[in-house]
Amino acid sequence: MSGFKVNRCICQRLSFEEIKKYAREHELTSVKQLQANEICSTKCHMCVPYIEMVLETGETEFEPGAYIGRKKSI
Repeated sequence: MSGFKVNRCICQRLSFEEIKKYAREHELTSVKQLQANEICSTKCHMCVPYIEMVLETGETEFEPGAYIGRKKSI
């Protein structure tokens, strides 16, 4: 494995930690709600599965492709 971790929305230049904090403070529970507030996942959408995991698990750093094979619960 590489030392690289996925930990941010590249388009909006926000870390998953910042996104998690915003979601908690504004009681947002879905990627769609975050997108509607233009917080993350508004352009390339590459972080969507990671943001789903942030909201589900509270974790903010992931191995690349960590979402592969996971059952979506959100």
